[in-house]
Amino acid sequence: MSFAADGNVITSDLNFMRIFPRRNLDDIDMGVIRLNSGALVKSVQTELKSHLNEFVNVFTYEELLHYEKDYWANTAPIGFIFGFGTVMGWVVGLVIVYQILFTDITNHRNEFATLKAMGYKHGYFVRVVFASSFFLAVLGFIPGYLLSLGLYNLAESQMYMPMPMLISKIITVFMFILSMCFMAGLLAIRKLKDANPADMF
Repeated sequence: MSFAADGNVITSDLNFMRIFPRRNLDDIDMGVIRLNSGALVKSVQTELKSHLNEFVNVFTYEELLHYEKDYWANTAPIGFIFGFGTVMGWVVGLVIVYQILFTDITNHRNEFATLKAMGYKHGYFVRVVFASSFFLAVLGFIPGYLLSLGLYNLAESQMYMPMPMLISKIITVFMFILSMCFMAGLLAIRKLKDANPADMF
């Protein structure tokens, strides 16, 4: 299964013509070549390319996987939609986290002013804000991760297609969320300048 079709079936050329009688056997979209044991894949690939025109691609199994992934991610409209949705999710999350930090700083402005009057440096408050950003990232990531596991299992059961939750995906998403929260913290730090000890009197 893929985004392009509901399913894939391997069949002989005769059965294919029975299923799709209007297709021409000369119209080939993709062919599979099985090499003899001991054959060098790269050598055979180079030899085939030298005998075929530039409109025919000769891929190894790994190259075909990379080509398909690159097509759906960067060329097909669905890739743009997913990419745009990811960027918009990052922006919306940034705004939400910023509002949380901004409100928290505003509500505790007097406490920050008191600590400033006691001699605490600005760097201390910056660390407090970034620590809050980190905890928000972790607290948001954990339920999102658990929900994603459920959605992955649901997709596998409905599409009969393996969808492993790779550790690389987990790390990438967490770093994505962490950058979003830290950027929100960086924007919210400006509000700390309003915590003036003189405002307490």
